[in-house]
Amino acid sequence: MRTPLIILLTAALLGGCFYADEALITRRGADFPVAEGIYTHTPYHPDGRPFDRPTWTGEIERRGWVYASDTAEFPHSNVRLRELVPGIYAAQKRSDEHYLFGLVWVYPDGLVTYHNPSCSDLSDTARETYELVEEMEDGACRIERWDVLSAVLQTYLAEHDGTPRLDGVYRPVE
Repeated sequence: MRTPLIILLTAALLGGCFYADEALITRRGADFPVAEGIYTHTPYHPDGRPFDRPTWTGEIERRGWVYASDTAEFPHSNVRLRELVPGIYAAQKRSDEHYLFGLVWVYPDGLVTYHNPSCSDLSDTARETYELVEEMEDGACRIERWDVLSAVLQTYLAEHDGTPRLDGVYRPVE
């Protein structure tokens, strides 16, 4: 059961995304709004339904300029965040070849939700405005500067009424 889950999570993190060849969220620009502690992680199906149970439980901590865990198969190891607007953050995760970007919401009660935006879900007008070209078969778009990434993600949020579908949630364990 673990292998299909890993494939699903990898597809969710890679499909139709925004990416860069270099880190756009630098150490100096990183924010750390997620409190260290024990969390459960529940991914969501592409149709918006959550999995019927958490798929990972472990301690999340800050290590240097990223989030990490000693618990095996932490889905978002080495993620770095930077605030876009209060409570909403751009997330950066290194893949084998690129840096991938997503959106993270951090709530006062410790709940953390995330969404992996797809370049193809951005309007044609926005893609033209920011000169984004869908380069790969999966429709991924390269972004080369933080100011453009920030503007693109904020436009993406506006085009989705600030509430795109959730791809997963981290809940603090009390």
